[in-house]
Amino acid sequence: MSDQIHSYDLPIETLPGLDLSHHLQDIIEFRALLENRGISTTNTRIERYFNYLDMGLHGGAASTDAEKIFKNAVDPRFRIPADWHMYVLREVHELMWILKGLKVHMPVGVDEKLRDIVGGSDFAALDMDSKSRNTQFELRIASYFCQAGCDVDLSSETDIIASTDQFAYYLECKRVASANRLASRLSEARSQLNQRMPRKDGNRIILGCVAVDVTKVAFEHNGLTFAITPDHSRDVIMGKLVEIAAQANRFLTFDGCRKLMCYWLQIHIPTLTLHPQPTMFGTRFSSYHIPRPDLRRKEAKALSNFYKIYEDVSQLDTRVVPSQPLQPRNSVNFPAGTYVSFNSARVMTLLGQTEVSEHEKTEIVGGVILEGKEHMFTFFEVSLLPKDLIQKWEQRISIDPAKACLPILAALYLRQHPYEEKDTSFQAEHLI
Repeated sequence: MSDQIHSYDLPIETLPGLDLSHHLQDIIEFRALLENRGISTTNTRIERYFNYLDMGLHGGAASTDAEKIFKNAVDPRFRIPADWHMYVLREVHELMWILKGLKVHMPVGVDEKLRDIVGGSDFAALDMDSKSRNTQFELRIASYFCQAGCDVDLSSETDIIASTDQFAYYLECKRVASANRLASRLSEARSQLNQRMPRKDGNRIILGCVAVDVTKVAFEHNGLTFAITPDHSRDVIMGKLVEIAAQANRFLTFDGCRKLMCYWLQIHIPTLTLHPQPTMFGTRFSSYHIPRPDLRRKEAKALSNFYKIYEDVSQLDTRVVPSQPLQPRNSVNFPAGTYVSFNSARVMTLLGQTEVSEHEKTEIVGGVILEGKEHMFTFFEVSLLPKDLIQKWEQRISIDPAKACLPILAALYLRQHPYEEKDTSFQAEHLI
């Protein structure tokens, strides 16, 4: 198995968290906004997100029957409660971001867009008709400018026109399903901008941008990803963006559209972060900007303001619970009566593979029942262990399988529970 894992320090404080009640509050507010504009949410995915969050908040995860709520979401990617939770959050976090912009400024032409997104499939990973998610991506991009107080127009042929007194930003938004489609989609966007952007817009400086969601190019399963720490999550996803930009360099041309000033690549994906909390769920909205290399002074000024808008609104929600300090655990004891299990044969097989699928990474390969509590370990967690520990296990497995597995299981337990026990009554989902 190829090893692309780098070393990351164990975080010594929790991530800022947004309580599940705020997620529910925003979905209620988003639903009310739609209904007030004459857009029904009955029997739509918006209603189903509400039902899921409401049941989870008031009854706990164990009482949430996700399969009953999302009965049409039949797919092997939805196997355990954590899968449902992460996929729901992926959708809810994007809608929360859109709501945040609409509360500041309601764009011209927004109602037609809102009707489109209500009609989509429950999850982007299962959406066969891309119109709904394409529109949702446009609204997510528009939200940056709405939050910044720009005058936003969604009613023209151009996907988004965002204006200030000094600048006019014309954006074409594309979601790309595969690397093979990237060149044609970029060419299409450039042609559209070249035809639709005016030569002048009053006294404003005009800037054209192609915003591209390359999530499915980076992650073909269009599902979720795993990481050791928040920094690891950031680096994995940013690494994908840089790699895509490098491979598509010859397509990221500015020829044929003089007013095109930048490309804006984005990945939007749910993540499970092992540390600082074992089951911390969140959503990554990661961006990579590619500016025109030969900008003139006025164009550079417009692009600088464009970046400032992005940076100013890309802040944590004001409702988040601040980070709290954590005390790392130094050791673990397995007292008499502790039950341990480890599927050595399966682990050996997966370690020997050149590539391991996302589903294989989440396979349960071992477990510990300690003081009446069950702790299960996935192959992904095994793959993060130090190489020397794995090598010692491989050397000793044929001599004494039970004894050889104990250091592995102890290390897995410490990785899953690396901190001294503390009050965990508050549970939050981080929105990155």
